[in-house]
Amino acid sequence: MKRRTLLTALMGTAGAVLSGVVAIPTLLSAVSPALARRRAAWRSVGRFEEFPVGQVVPAVVHVRRGDGARSLDRKTVYVWRTTPQEAVVYSRNCTDLSCPVNFDPGSECFFCPCHGGIFAKDGAPMAGPPRVPLFRYANRLREGELEIDLYSLPPMT
Repeated sequence: MKRRTLLTALMGTAGAVLSGVVAIPTLLSAVSPALARRRAAWRSVGRFEEFPVGQVVPAVVHVRRGDGARSLDRKTVYVWRTTPQEAVVYSRNCTDLSCPVNFDPGSECFFCPCHGGIFAKDGAPMAGPPRVPLFRYANRLREGELEIDLYSLPPMT
């Protein structure tokens, strides 16, 4: 075997091993969150009777992060009690760039201040860049408390 052939084979093998050492952990860290099963994280939004039927009301949910970031331990959501037995809980984040939306009771619309996005009371986009409706939390009624699953939305919302 010639020296040039041996060095070429050694360099190719070293390159493949080095690529594997870098690529395999990177691939595993990118894919593992999608494969992990997250358990539901139910948090109370408030007493169900506190939300008037037909109205959209902001509510604060305590997230309990546990990492000392006190400014991030509360999350604002919007609760629309559609019937005496059902409610819809919206994320406060716009579906375009995740800016915080505000609800205007006069027009019964959600407004995004970043790009002028407008959402109807049912969360459907009406104007501006957003093309996806407002995200809705999975919710349940337990012992008179309205609860939401914090993990029921896509990550980063």
